[in-house]
Amino acid sequence: MICPECGSYQPERAKYCGICGSALSQEGLMESFLGDKTEHDIVLPRRRSIAFYLLLVVIVAASLAALAGGGYLVYLLAWGGGGERQGQTEVLDNTLDYSDQDLGFSISYPKNWTLANEVLENDELTSLTIALTSRKSISLRAFQLDPLVSIGGIESIEEFLEKDAQKRMRALGGNPEDAVSTPTGGKPAAGSGYGTGPGGTTGTEDRASGEETGGYGFFTSSKVSGFPAFYTEFDANLMGEETRYLLFYIVAGDYLFLFQGQAPYGEYKAIRPQFFSITGSFKWETGEGGAQETPL
Repeated sequence: MICPECGSYQPERAKYCGICGSALSQEGLMESFLGDKTEHDIVLPRRRSIAFYLLLVVIVAASLAALAGGGYLVYLLAWGGGGERQGQTEVLDNTLDYSDQDLGFSISYPKNWTLANEVLENDELTSLTIALTSRKSISLRAFQLDPLVSIGGIESIEEFLEKDAQKRMRALGGNPEDAVSTPTGGKPAAGSGYGTGPGGTTGTEDRASGEETGGYGFFTSSKVSGFPAFYTEFDANLMGEETRYLLFYIVAGDYLFLFQGQAPYGEYKAIRPQFFSITGSFKWETGEGGAQETPL
C-alpha cells in the first residue's frame, strides 16, 4: 500500500503511515476524527463551594447596611438634629429664669407658671409670686436680718425663724403644734403624710455638695447652694378650703429669703416637688460677686 501523503510503501493492513502518520484506512480516518480536539473545547462550569456563597451573602449585606447608614445620615443633615438635642432643648424650654440685680439673687421656675412682682410691705426688700393657678402658688419675700439676730449664729437665727413661722401660721389660721417637719432622727412627724423631704428623703439635698441634713425639731434643716435652709409645712383653712402651706427659709449672709407655697390639701402632694424645685434653684451672691455663706 502506498501512502497518499508521503508516497512511502506501507503494509496492506496498516491503518496509519509509519513515516508521516497519515490515516491509510476508513477505520484510521474515523479514529483520527474522533481523537482530534476541536479548536474551542466545551468546558462545563465548576461547582461552587458553600464558602463562596456565604462570602457573597456577606458582601450583599454589607452593601445594604452602608446604603442604610448613608440614608440615615442624609436624613439627619436634612432635618437637623437627633433625639438627644431635642431632649436638651425641651428641658431648657420648660424653665424660665428670674434674677434681681439689686439683691443679686436668681431663681428658676416652670415655664407654664407665671411670675409677678408684688407691692412691697413693711420691711420687705423684694416680693414675688409664682403661680400655676390662683390656688397653687409660691411667693418669695426677702428681708434683712437684725444684726442682733445674726451675731448670735445659726442657733439664734433658727430661734428667730421659729417664732416668725409660728406667727405666720397663726395669721393664716394654722396651729403651730401641728406643723409638719422631720424631727431629729429622720422620722416624719406622726400622721403628717408629707413629712419627708424632696424625693422622699428625710431632708433636702444640698445642690452643690449632695449633703443631706436632719431636722432641728420644729424645722427640717437643709442647704441650698451652700446656704442654711429651714422648712416646715402646715394645714389651714383658706376661705373654707383645706389648704396645705410650705414655709421655706434660706439664710444668705445678712439676708433672709422666705418662700411660702400653698395648694389645696388634696393637690399639695402633686405640686410639692415643683415647690422644692423652685426653692432649690435659688442662687445669691454679694455685690462683689463672691458667694457669702452664713457661719454655722
